[in-house]
Amino acid sequence: MWQNLIKQILVVVLIAPLLTGCWDRLEIEDRAVILAIGIDKANPEDEKESSNATHILKPDAESTKGLIRITVQIAIPGRIPLGTGGGVGSPTGQKPVWVLSSIGYTIEDALMNLQQQLADKLFFGHLRVIVISEALARSGIENENDFFRRQPQVRRTVWMVVSKGNAADIMKANPQLERVPTLYLLATLEHAREMGKLPNIFLGVFFSASSAKGQEGAVPYLDLKKESNIEIAGMAYFRNDKMVGTTTALQIGHYMAIKEINPGGYKVLQKMPGSKTLVIFKSTHRKSRITTEIKDGKVHTIIKCQVEGDLAEKSNENVLITKENLKELEQKIQKDANIGFGKFIAQTQKDGSDIFGFGEYVRATQPAYWNREIKTKEAWEEKYKDMSVDVSISVKIRRIGTKTN
Repeated sequence: MWQNLIKQILVVVLIAPLLTGCWDRLEIEDRAVILAIGIDKANPEDEKESSNATHILKPDAESTKGLIRITVQIAIPGRIPLGTGGGVGSPTGQKPVWVLSSIGYTIEDALMNLQQQLADKLFFGHLRVIVISEALARSGIENENDFFRRQPQVRRTVWMVVSKGNAADIMKANPQLERVPTLYLLATLEHAREMGKLPNIFLGVFFSASSAKGQEGAVPYLDLKKESNIEIAGMAYFRNDKMVGTTTALQIGHYMAIKEINPGGYKVLQKMPGSKTLVIFKSTHRKSRITTEIKDGKVHTIIKCQVEGDLAEKSNENVLITKENLKELEQKIQKDANIGFGKFIAQTQKDGSDIFGFGEYVRATQPAYWNREIKTKEAWEEKYKDMSVDVSISVKIRRIGTKTN
């Protein structure tokens, strides 16, 4: 009998924690849900806009040089569209987001000053995009990275991007294809990734690359156009939390080929050998193999890439496509690709930013050399500048359309 009583007591004890209910609940209407955040440098004279919610003493003139301005898009409950058209959740003429800005010396300081302006508690659980201005990125984002690493509400699948101009301009943009600006920006990045125009370099990937001893991080580089449309102009790459350079849009394809990221989505314009006819080659699939060896005490990297694609278009329909000129075209594309890939790698070497992770290959395959000659991330940044590279690109045209003439 006493055994049954003990069992019943244990059941009650085990179930009790599950019956606590939502004691710490916070209704969605009581949250200021941040969908996107933009971070810019601020002018020292803008300090007067701060609410001084965190300042015991007035900062000196030297401190005000580090002022930043954050601009956020806050979702307005009841105005976020629930479907297509102007139906439920999208009252006509009412904006679904509220754009606010604040000044501070750090992210936490600026957010505290912003919180002073709001009745509801700031919530980052639905943050989707972080936009950093190029000016701030080049000066260093160590503090910003630290904040987002430690913020438990921020997901690692958030996109962090660098804007060519002010991040606030992107926050205030009003694209025509989407009622929620953040969702349009998110769709731009996600669809580019699906079409093979952008690698999956979201926040968590950037943090991992930046933390690795033999690699640096890179994020999308965006340019806001006049009609509020957003161009993926390339990638911004970093060295020790400082942006040191950018790529072109086509060099994103080079990067993805070296890293064997599929599908292929970029196209190149070429001239058909022996004629003035222009053709479009579209990459569809990539294969890559990277090996490292030590030559004369220095790292030597061998990169072999195979790019497959289609002949998408030609400017003159009267020009025939034959096996002979198709082979010549493949060789021409290969030659130009070898030059382009080599220049791209040399560009990152000059900036000391190994975004390809060649250093990680050295750590994995040449551990004795790494432990003896390199050891640290800073040492690899210098060794990377002197690394010799052998790039070999193989191009194969698989399809040329339904007919050749």
